[in-house]
Amino acid sequence: MRILVLGGYGFIGSYTCKLLKEQGHTVGIVDCYHQYYTFPNWEYQPILSQRKEITRTDKEYIGQIENLQFMEQTFEDFKPDRVIHVATYPNAKMVKRNVLDATNNMITATAYILDLCVKHKVEKIVYASSSMAYGEFNNKVPDETVVPKPNTLYGSYKRQVEIMCKIWHREHDLNYVIMRPSAVYGTRDTITRVISKLLKSVLTTGKMNVQGPDNKLDFSYVEDVAEYFTLATTNEVINETFNCTRGNGRKIIEAAEIIKSKLGTGEITTTPHDPFYPSRDTLNSDKAKTMLNFNPSVDIEEGIPKYINWFLGQPFYFENLDINKQFPLGMKI
Repeated sequence: MRILVLGGYGFIGSYTCKLLKEQGHTVGIVDCYHQYYTFPNWEYQPILSQRKEITRTDKEYIGQIENLQFMEQTFEDFKPDRVIHVATYPNAKMVKRNVLDATNNMITATAYILDLCVKHKVEKIVYASSSMAYGEFNNKVPDETVVPKPNTLYGSYKRQVEIMCKIWHREHDLNYVIMRPSAVYGTRDTITRVISKLLKSVLTTGKMNVQGPDNKLDFSYVEDVAEYFTLATTNEVINETFNCTRGNGRKIIEAAEIIKSKLGTGEITTTPHDPFYPSRDTLNSDKAKTMLNFNPSVDIEEGIPKYINWFLGQPFYFENLDINKQFPLGMKI
């Protein structure tokens, strides 16, 4: 099968490409090396190199998905059977800081992509949405029947593209699968998300601050999430929406406590929940587990130590961050 992965050198995209190649598919990657005005070169470039090493793509197309002519040429050249769309802004605060660019990336470019999928008779598109599309969980465990009510621009854009996928299906017979991951973490990621920020903080300051000690997230290990995406792409399920998480909400302070226990140090402080973010928790991923025949297995007790060992093995962190000398490069916990 010929599978075109938009954002294939991103966090989820690179691991998904790795799995697709291992299964024998022909993989094309579209990427523009977008650093979202956030990732420093000293971190982004070596992580990009690591992601390229694991993807082993058959063909790469370097350019912006917002460039219609470039995307036309890409589809014409690669002739994909199926498309995975993970070329998107990584989180809500990045969108807030860069509204116009994010709008072009998340909405306008997706309209181009959907039209190209129709034009080139793509069998289906798999779209990376987010648990942020739900908005406030209100102490519930949402399944896919819950009507999303996003309360951030990022979440509203994710929801809008879900609706666009359904419109293109109704009007143009384009099949889709919508995936809603949550709190993804793991190796080969930039310091962007909760667990990576906690680890950086304790290694450089000896402290970790948890915003909202009772807040929970459905922490999902990146390789499990990539398995969900791979299955959604390669099997014959169409026109469905899936939560694709570990399915086990954990308090953020639990993640901090695991980091502390593994490193043997770390003062944990707490502050109130950041009201910018909706209150989230566990997502019900039973539908994906059943229809995609996959049961994610990595809990934070296993995933966080994997991430710590990877982090401590990266020279660029030791060259650019003031990491405590008690944690030498290459240390294993």
